[in-house]
Amino acid sequence: MSGEIQSAASAKLAVSTAIQRASEATGAGFDYLMKTALRESSLDANAKAVTSSAAGLFQFIEQTWLGAVKTYGARHGLATAAADITQDPSGKFQIADPARRAEVLDLRFDAKAASALAGELTQKNARILETRLGRAASAADLYAAHFLGPAGAVKLLNAAATVKAADILPAAAKANAPVFYDGARAKTVGEVIASFAASLGEKPAASNAGATAALGAVASATPQQDAVRAMNSAPSARQSSAPTAMPGRLSLLAMSILQALDPTRLSGTERDNQR
Repeated sequence: MSGEIQSAASAKLAVSTAIQRASEATGAGFDYLMKTALRESSLDANAKAVTSSAAGLFQFIEQTWLGAVKTYGARHGLATAAADITQDPSGKFQIADPARRAEVLDLRFDAKAASALAGELTQKNARILETRLGRAASAADLYAAHFLGPAGAVKLLNAAATVKAADILPAAAKANAPVFYDGARAKTVGEVIASFAASLGEKPAASNAGATAALGAVASATPQQDAVRAMNSAPSARQSSAPTAMPGRLSLLAMSILQALDPTRLSGTERDNQR
């Protein structure tokens, strides 16, 4: 058992190091990237969703990953992979050789590559959100963009807090019922945003003040508990998808070990990730 614990702690530490380096390379906040990876995959670089093509530490779906490699790969040692990706007239990214396509998609399981491209997309989303929302993007805003894509995030974040979120984003809601529904009851925009904020350890942005009341209902949940409750399926339109593997006893213990090894990385103040 001690060997399993040490192995798990070592894997988490490797993930933490990859995310730290990605933060330094891209300017994206370490704390945000770490919490997003925890929510998406429980820091499991090999996580794979069964409801979509999402995979890896940040649960990139195939098209999002190929697009990110094409755009940012050369900056992070993936120039050959980037050159192999083409874009058809409809905008779809593709690789002609099936074997090579599989190889490039499998890079999602590389914590260093996944973290670096997650950092790049975080910065891109921050710029889009700041322009569209007219304010600095919060961690919850950034996660909404990671989860729904920037266009979907803007729709959600600009909607009234009392409106049913599923009415704003029906396709995403259909594919992610636990996020948009509490049993048969449709969650409000405020509740969905509050769940994002709670899992990232913050309150909703001031412009989403209506979500603050909803935050009370989820404030007692840890990011791990919130992930178990809400993040076990994936929307077709999202930037990434939740895995089926959720935190368990060993994962939480490993996280405690990792935090003891370097407490400033998991509990320190979040860096400014806005440009």
